[in-house]
Amino acid sequence: MALRLSRRKIAEYVADELLAGNKAVTSELAAYLIETRRQREVELITRDIEDALARKGVVIADIASAHELTDVSRSAITSFLKDKVDAKKVHLRETVEPSLLGGVRINVSGSEMDGTLRRKITKLKAAKV
Repeated sequence: MALRLSRRKIAEYVADELLAGNKAVTSELAAYLIETRRQREVELITRDIEDALARKGVVIADIASAHELTDVSRSAITSFLKDKVDAKKVHLRETVEPSLLGGVRINVSGSEMDGTLRRKITKLKAAKV
């Protein structure tokens, strides 16, 4: 039977291995979670790994936009995030959500910057000037 480790220790180990270039660590993690019957913790452990990577200077950002991002937009968002969160490296996970109408929404380890047209229209409706 495998030893039960804390989520933080798991996250630190996986983050260090990923930064060292060990791609097999994800398979190891999956096997460990199955063996210890902790599959329900996958999302929590994933978030912990992203937080551990952020502390080491590698930020994973979720980007939602109404249209596919251009290379210019990607590089502008990457530069913005490097300055804003003091990251050495930024990885973008992009999703297209036509309901946003325009602009982008950026989520980085618990923080959100919403610059979408949908949000601006909602704010205007709420102000009722």
